[in-house]
Amino acid sequence: MSAKPQDIMTAKLFFNAAFPVMQVLLDDDPKMKEKFKDVIGTVQFGAKNDGELLACHLVFNCGKVTVMQGPAENPDITMTFPTIAKMNALLRGGTAIPAIRGLKNFSLLTKVLSLLMGLMIMSPGKRPKDFAGQSLKVKMSLYMITRALSQYNKLGDPSMQEFCQRQPDRIYQFTVEHGDDKDYIACYLRIKAGKSKSGHGVYTRRSPFVHFRFLSVEGAMAVLLKDVEFVEGVGKGYVETVGSPEYACYLNDYMAILQGMLT
Repeated sequence: MSAKPQDIMTAKLFFNAAFPVMQVLLDDDPKMKEKFKDVIGTVQFGAKNDGELLACHLVFNCGKVTVMQGPAENPDITMTFPTIAKMNALLRGGTAIPAIRGLKNFSLLTKVLSLLMGLMIMSPGKRPKDFAGQSLKVKMSLYMITRALSQYNKLGDPSMQEFCQRQPDRIYQFTVEHGDDKDYIACYLRIKAGKSKSGHGVYTRRSPFVHFRFLSVEGAMAVLLKDVEFVEGVGKGYVETVGSPEYACYLNDYMAILQGMLT
């Protein structure tokens, strides 16, 4: 049986938007940074669909990970799920067991499994109590969602494509403040005549069309976890939007759709 189009889209979003955020864990989580500092290897991750394989592979090189789309030529480890739906279930925090080849590379396998589990910090049920954990969750979540917004357009969602096509050249900026640092966490989405691109940091070559300004890490947590609705978050001083309120609402709706697909 073929996978549903929605399941295929979700899997591609995991590969293209969630997996690249592994680099944040490797950079910002001290335990993960130490664990991967000397790791070199390639791990393929995918699922079967009507006899074909939907896959990506992770190339590790001493603390850096590159996510490549498609199967690898000579992976050290492969993890293959029987269906795309089961793979997506695992990536959302559920239970599913892949077929694994390359068990002789047991050390690499255990490290990669811990990295996959680290992505679960973005799930709604994860609520870090310490500031470092909260910062990591907010940073990873915003990096993932801005990347997912761009990929949703590139992967062909009709509604998102129409949204992007009607915009000339606009920046949607996201920042999270901490103390005197106005750009403690920052990322953006650029949309230009149907094309889209996400990036980290503050976009400096054009003023933002919409600026989502979270006034603290704690406030960002409350909004991202939907402890408060976005409008309520504005009222409570957790977040400000500067720019077009209409398009801020449009983008917020797409963010909610993608969070529902990926978490």
